[in-house]
Amino acid sequence: MAARQANIVRTIAIVGPTGTGKTALATALASAATGGPGTAPNAAGQSGEMAFSAIDFMGDHYALLDTPGAVDFVADADYALPAVDLAIVVADSDPDKAVLLQPFLHAVEAQKIPHVLFINKIDQARGRVRDLLEALQPVSALPLVARQIPIWKDEQVSGFVDLALERAFLYQQGKASKVIDIPADLAERETEARFHMLEQLADFDDKLMEQLLSDTTPDRDTVFADLVRETHEGLIAPVFFGSTAHGYGIRRLLKALRHDTPAPALAAARLGMIGPG
Repeated sequence: MAARQANIVRTIAIVGPTGTGKTALATALASAATGGPGTAPNAAGQSGEMAFSAIDFMGDHYALLDTPGAVDFVADADYALPAVDLAIVVADSDPDKAVLLQPFLHAVEAQKIPHVLFINKIDQARGRVRDLLEALQPVSALPLVARQIPIWKDEQVSGFVDLALERAFLYQQGKASKVIDIPADLAERETEARFHMLEQLADFDDKLMEQLLSDTTPDRDTVFADLVRETHEGLIAPVFFGSTAHGYGIRRLLKALRHDTPAPALAAARLGMIGPG
């Protein structure tokens, strides 16, 4: 992977409907970036103003734009969104609320902004995550590519399997997730979900498609390279989940952002300020 440019600040917009925990996510990311617990309450109510914060994580610099959650935010997007490098679209874990994402997804899609989804309040989920993704897909113009599948215990999500890393993590409130063996009862589901992820990536990579058709297991570097490239090119929207109230999944999202967030040159090219490449 190419060396990163020093002192480059990448701008990330956090968008989504009121009540999904956008401001809580911005707070949790800032906390985790400084070694804190990565938690923040999902405060009620809404703000009509955009908020800005700066964070540093593992030598990378980010400017976070916490955007208003009201639907009329879309009008504000004309000046707020075009120059950002990545958008995090925050969704609720309730499938019945999936349609509320439509105007926000449309805003970032219309601007051709690379984006990921973060499903918040996963600790409150009562149904299957795959059902939630099926509810969300019709409101997204891009394929939603699940980067994780949940680990359930006592009818609650207690951790996740990272499909790209092929590692399992157990949530620990206010702490980094603990690496564990992939549970035996989840092995078949993990294999199925990972293959589906690879199929989605292969739709935009002929070489990967050939490997899948010949039953050749692609190496991890190829998988990560495809995830990064296809996200940067606006071909897919990766999906992560967690809980800002407990700090679940926040550090994993931060680590993913190091690779999924393009350098500012891509936004400059998108805006016609410089040539691509």
